[in-house]
Amino acid sequence: MSQPKTHTGTIITKDGEKKVQLRETATTWCAGRNETYDKFTGRRCGAPLTKRRLILSSVKPME
Repeated sequence: MSQPKTHTGTIITKDGEKKVQLRETATTWCAGRNETYDKFTGRRCGAPLTKRRLILSSVKPME
């Protein structure tokens, strides 16, 4: 069972920007089971050469 999502953020993809729900761990933001982003750089973990990035300034708590 997955953990509940607590934040929202914007991810830059090849097709444009995409709004996603995120949960926080010690070093990453998790958008899905296989989709995590580094908290300090916004780069996707496990695929550092991709253009996909999390805009860190867009991460906000859900209301």
